[in-house]
Amino acid sequence: MKKENFGELICVVNPLSGKLPLKKKINLIKSTIQDKNLRIVIPNSPEESSRVSYEEMKNENLVIACGGDGLQNLVAEQAVKTGGSMIPFPMGRGNDFASSLGIHKHKHVKIALTSGEFHKSRYVIAEFDQHKKICLTCTGVGLLSEAAFRASKIPILKGSLLYAVATLLSFFKLQNHGYKISSEENIVDGSFLIIAGAASPYTGGGMFIAPDAFKESNMVNLLSATKVSRMQAIKLLIQVFSGKHINNVNVSNTHIDKFKIDSHSSHPWAKLVYGDGEYLGDLPVKISVGQKPLNVLVPNI
Repeated sequence: MKKENFGELICVVNPLSGKLPLKKKINLIKSTIQDKNLRIVIPNSPEESSRVSYEEMKNENLVIACGGDGLQNLVAEQAVKTGGSMIPFPMGRGNDFASSLGIHKHKHVKIALTSGEFHKSRYVIAEFDQHKKICLTCTGVGLLSEAAFRASKIPILKGSLLYAVATLLSFFKLQNHGYKISSEENIVDGSFLIIAGAASPYTGGGMFIAPDAFKESNMVNLLSATKVSRMQAIKLLIQVFSGKHINNVNVSNTHIDKFKIDSHSSHPWAKLVYGDGEYLGDLPVKISVGQKPLNVLVPNI
């Protein structure tokens, strides 16, 4: 679909994301997107964000998701349902989805709107017993979930510093949980620090958790770290910013069509599944690559 086929540019704004007050967010949007067809919507809830995105995409309008990875997830879910298109406008504390598409700064949104191209973006599906959720960055269990939960409780930080601090806080009560990873080829039952299925390279506000995420277009990048000591875990945390952790002897890095995670641990943290910085559900979960297209306008740089 070409850009000229869109009627309006609809900015769906999360007023609570990031650190900017709402008025400054609106001014930033208007100064970045100087278009007569621009319309700004400020939903009152995640449910309203989803509804507005769905309706605007059905009307073939381009939805610009102004927020963090949580809002990007909500808007992307509607793009998948409708066959509509979106563009992320990074205004959150993590912004990993936008970063993976080359949208690191607000000027990249302007470049995308003036000379960008449509891209079929990767995502994974987390399927639970009663519902499904898509994930644009990384979904998983263990330390990933605990750190994401703690990050949501720290209001004064953002980006990789926020998630690094949240992860360090998690280390004080470091837990390796018993998990079972099942696939058509193999079953692995053991003690793990973290298990993650990645759709794109970044998570945690810039942590380079999955350097090989884009190497296999129709497979999930499955990463796991086996039981480690606190000192080994800290070493892994340092390495994850450069992507060198995938060469660590305690880390498994592979690609797979789909897999299932379950746990036989009684610890309350063990069953929590997080993705795109949000709680998705409790184990068991099946993780696979999304097959329906996700159309995203990206800068051609």
